[in-house]
Amino acid sequence: MRHTKMRTAAALTWTLAFAITAAAQPYSARQNGDVVRLQDAKSQTAVSIVPSVGDIVFEMKVKGQNVLRWPYASIEEFKARPALSGIPFLGPWANRLDEPAFYANGRKYAFDMELGNVRGAIPIHGFLTTTSLWQVVEAKADAASAWLTSRLEFSRQPMWMKQWPFAHTIEISHRLRDGVLEVRTTITNMSAEPMPVAIGFHPYFQLTDSPRDEWTVAVGARTHWLLAANKVPTGETDRTVLSETCGCIDR
Repeated sequence: MRHTKMRTAAALTWTLAFAITAAAQPYSARQNGDVVRLQDAKSQTAVSIVPSVGDIVFEMKVKGQNVLRWPYASIEEFKARPALSGIPFLGPWANRLDEPAFYANGRKYAFDMELGNVRGAIPIHGFLTTTSLWQVVEAKADAASAWLTSRLEFSRQPMWMKQWPFAHTIEISHRLRDGVLEVRTTITNMSAEPMPVAIGFHPYFQLTDSPRDEWTVAVGARTHWLLAANKVPTGETDRTVLSETCGCIDR
């Protein structure tokens, strides 16, 4: 009988220790339907991502306040009429092109405008922003961070390859650590030729608990490209902006 009591006490001690360890885990990564949520309990920061709609970050809550603009009541509403908000991914090109074509490796590649995935005389931000074809590779957390890795196999889509004929895959890892969201992008070129790379991200911040005049955004850019009246880069650059702080939050 004494031996049995000792074993029971040991089991209770081990269970209690395990519960304390689990509760002390500062990071978590959980998927609920279309949404993957990364959480940093210590900094009270939570990041929510929807891989099934462009792998978009739609929420970054800091102490309960979402610092990203998200004018939707639900994910279903966003799916019904998606528009740029949160932090969308732009590809296979970002910003604007001055004609419905692009140049690479000494050749001109004209878009097939009848396909409908490229629109306008000045095409903007590519055609991957709201795609449902991102696949979750892993969503995990450890004692140091929480992360989500997603992959987009561009080369498996004929209508994409028709417009941008460079076989490649894109992998994005969103990692939350110490209250900071790091977004790391890896592109693997599977083409026989060098592939042009012009991807980007388009964060939409919103004011939360302070006036606009108290907000600044620091941009760690190396070069400032000057724009023409139609907002297409002119090819000229201005390096003087690099020593300044950019207060560039849109109204």
